[in-house]
Amino acid sequence: MNHTTAMQLPWRLNDVPHAVLDILRGCNIRCRSCYNSQPNRVKPLAEIETELDTLMRLRKLHSVTIVGGEITLHPDLVEIVRRVRRRGLFVELCSNGVQLDDALLAALAQAGANVIFLHIEPNQLRPDLPENATADDVRRLRAEKAALVAAHGIQVGLTVTAYPDKLEEVQDVFAFALESPHICWLLVTWCRDITRMPPIHGDLESGMSAESGFARHHGREEEASLQKIGQLLDTKYGLRPFGFIGSNLDATDRRWLSFIIATVHRRGELAAHKSLRPTVFEKAFLELSHKLNGHYPFFQAQKAVQFAFHLLLNGLAGGGFAENLKLLRQALRPGAQLRAKRFLFQRPASFDEQGRVVCCECCPDAVLKNGRLVPVCISDQVVASNAVR
Repeated sequence: MNHTTAMQLPWRLNDVPHAVLDILRGCNIRCRSCYNSQPNRVKPLAEIETELDTLMRLRKLHSVTIVGGEITLHPDLVEIVRRVRRRGLFVELCSNGVQLDDALLAALAQAGANVIFLHIEPNQLRPDLPENATADDVRRLRAEKAALVAAHGIQVGLTVTAYPDKLEEVQDVFAFALESPHICWLLVTWCRDITRMPPIHGDLESGMSAESGFARHHGREEEASLQKIGQLLDTKYGLRPFGFIGSNLDATDRRWLSFIIATVHRRGELAAHKSLRPTVFEKAFLELSHKLNGHYPFFQAQKAVQFAFHLLLNGLAGGGFAENLKLLRQALRPGAQLRAKRFLFQRPASFDEQGRVVCCECCPDAVLKNGRLVPVCISDQVVASNAVR
């Protein structure tokens, strides 16, 4: 992807403001690509509390994402959200949305849930889609579930998998998320057959490597596909990455890309949008937030006035003042709504020639395994050993 102007995020291992809380194994649908490979298990509240304590000790957190398995299968999900919020953290949830109804969403909203990422995509076997679902079927379900979540005052996100043989689906989901008046977040993860990986030893701090039989990932082919996606997004929608994270082995190997997009919707239709360029203002804001609050920001609430101020300062600092001002004028029209959309594109872990794990530097989506931080995408392949080859 075109990332010549993207800002390298300043996080370091213990300064990453985000982590993942894994609460169960087990699901009520089937997906083409899934990183879960362990037997079904529901973690008790006491174990989850202990893991949360450890995550807060290892990282200066601003938010956590609760994942599974399918999280709505946990009988104490609402209480888990409540306990995370009591610690002053924001909460994002990842769910396939099958069991999300008004009653559960009302309870989650009351407990303090901030974002729900809906995992709805083609090639899933699920009860609310026909067996051979079309693109229109998927789009309809996404729209219905997004409206349902938004109606309870919870921000809505989408999470999907990108496949090299179906790049058009990536373009479609970016377009859908951009046009939707409800969706504020999008997470696109490049496909990786995690379940075929050999056992992995180590952790993010000490390094990680395959036990045996690893298959080196061919990064050039993946990079070519990513460049193609980037060109499509740039040419058709003017979307360019705002920030990035390199890999643990090579800072130039862009593995985690973030987009910040200002949108204006009028009467439910997209009226204008602009992909923000990073400036000295954002860099100064990150460092000031870290100094004053003890952590970097990660989650951002939807506050139109605050975001309008951000656009003005971004424009004055070199982010395109005339363009930002034009968008803000459209936001002042009757029936208009200004939103900040945040899209993420990430590449899962792979192996290099020596069998070392290549992943996002200081992985923002790290989860606890054997008491240590590891990337969530390969957590089920990590074995209880500190040996690193």
